[in-house]
Amino acid sequence: MPIQLLSPQLANQIAAGEVVERPASVVKELLENSLDAGATKIEVDIEKGGHKRIRIKDNGSGIVKSELQLALSRHATSKITTLDDLEQILSLGFRGEALASISSVSRLTLTSRTESQTEAWQAYCEGREMAVNIQPAAHPVGTTIDVADLFYNTPARRKFLRTEKTEFQHIEDVIKRIALSHPEVSFILKHNDKVARRFIADREGSLANRIASVVGQKFIQNAVHIDTEYEGLHINAWLGNEAMLRSSNDCQFSFVNGRGMRDKLIMHAIRQAYETVWGVIEQPSFVVYLTVDPKDVDVNVHPAKHEVRFQQGRLVHDFISKAVSDALHAITGDQPLLGSQDQTASSGGFMSTNVEHDYIRPLQAQSENGSRAFGESSPYPSQPFSQDGFSNSPSTSHGQPTFGSAKMAGTSRASGATPRQSRGPSAAYQSSYNALMTPNSDNVKREDNTQGPLEYVNLSSLQRMYPKSEKIFLLSATKVVSMWLSELFLKAEHSQPLLMPVAVSLDNVSEPLLTLLNSSHFEVNKVAGKYRLQQVPAGTRHLPWLMWFEHLLTATPDENCDTLDKVITSLVLPAHVLAEDVQNQVWYWLDEQSEVKQWEIIEQFAKVRPLKQVLDVWGE
Repeated sequence: MPIQLLSPQLANQIAAGEVVERPASVVKELLENSLDAGATKIEVDIEKGGHKRIRIKDNGSGIVKSELQLALSRHATSKITTLDDLEQILSLGFRGEALASISSVSRLTLTSRTESQTEAWQAYCEGREMAVNIQPAAHPVGTTIDVADLFYNTPARRKFLRTEKTEFQHIEDVIKRIALSHPEVSFILKHNDKVARRFIADREGSLANRIASVVGQKFIQNAVHIDTEYEGLHINAWLGNEAMLRSSNDCQFSFVNGRGMRDKLIMHAIRQAYETVWGVIEQPSFVVYLTVDPKDVDVNVHPAKHEVRFQQGRLVHDFISKAVSDALHAITGDQPLLGSQDQTASSGGFMSTNVEHDYIRPLQAQSENGSRAFGESSPYPSQPFSQDGFSNSPSTSHGQPTFGSAKMAGTSRASGATPRQSRGPSAAYQSSYNALMTPNSDNVKREDNTQGPLEYVNLSSLQRMYPKSEKIFLLSATKVVSMWLSELFLKAEHSQPLLMPVAVSLDNVSEPLLTLLNSSHFEVNKVAGKYRLQQVPAGTRHLPWLMWFEHLLTATPDENCDTLDKVITSLVLPAHVLAEDVQNQVWYWLDEQSEVKQWEIIEQFAKVRPLKQVLDVWGE
């Protein structure tokens, strides 16, 4: 076959294979064009998950009549003109392929009007002939792009589309990402003529307000905010704590110069920081905004512009990892953020100390040695810091920061560089950690019992036999455990976070039960279709909640049950979930009660047999 030029239609369809993967790709490209045009209000109308129609309307600057046909041509753009522009891209789009690629695999209608025009003009292009028809139309200042019958002329691509629900979910994710990076723009998302999402522009352009509306208010309440910069790198991030760990990565957003990214370097740096603090964990939640000099980053790496290449990739990686790690250490109380708040605010230091929330409530008052629990300000020993927020210890010859761990600092290649040694946990941290980890940190006072335990015979670790008045009382620990737990829960004054959240998949969990648990020092949330136990009453975190949580959610109290005591009384824990140590704790608790209360419990839960009947059976 001789070498020949491809037809414009075929070339555009090949390009569409890289740019237009699914309806969500169309939405992304068109939204970026709207934002580049200066739009402050964008409406996205979807029909049947994008299979049938995608309509995007904005109030941007519009396109003049003479450029409408050119706008639908390949390699036509108003965003760059020279090679110098390519080296420092400031716009979201720049290739000039989006409209041409989309029109080659759909029926596209472009309607636009500028402020200088008295009337709007409409351009229609169909993928088969690629001919552009222009006619007058009625339209306000701005642009509306209507994409109908996506992949109608490429059946092979169309059959790979997922269900309507799945494709719309991808579109919704695109809207979320773009809305997070542009809080000054209003977005309205409709699906089949019903409003699915609405993000109102914040007058002050507050990222926190936009994050709360997109990700949720709970994320903001359980996230630490950092805002710091170093050598032209600036990071503005909200990092979720352990309460925001998820089984999926649907709450991970990263941006570079306002462009949504799924870059491997950024994700690895953030993930590494989380694992450094908390070990191997579930998927963390975060929203990270990274700003770098456009000359130091190449966005022309991936056709979909999801990945970038940094000129100083190692510096960017270590900067992100260090910033995130220090912020997470501040949450756990392991070590303070670098520098003081006044220093970083005035000098633009490396790390901000603006931590707005106490994520772990204090477990005890100030101890005798003066150390404090989590959530309280502790007098951590600090090292001197320079004006740029870093330690005065020797740094690398390349101007990179000296990081706080010996492992990271060991990457320095400068001769004679001395890595800053990591100091161990402070006394305050150790005290707080012990308070957090001690099962009975509340120091629950037991009732005085001068009479000692009752006489009994152990039948097994799970069963006892009590004699009284010619009768035998057979008592099982499975009956007493509910009374024991009820007392533990009622005496708890606050909650404790679990080391690892417990998740179960259940249907038809009682909403009143969940409300009652969450008001009684439990924290139970529904995430990704699963119920997750995040916190339990203080002094009970050592219990085997992995085996007990499902039984707790399936408790069937009476309709008039309005207290936790009644819920726990109706709780039935089978014998196989009661480990030997738990059984010992139950029996020990029973023996510590007064004689009157012991017999009340025994007579309530035990099986009664006449002594003569028992002796006759033994005799046989």
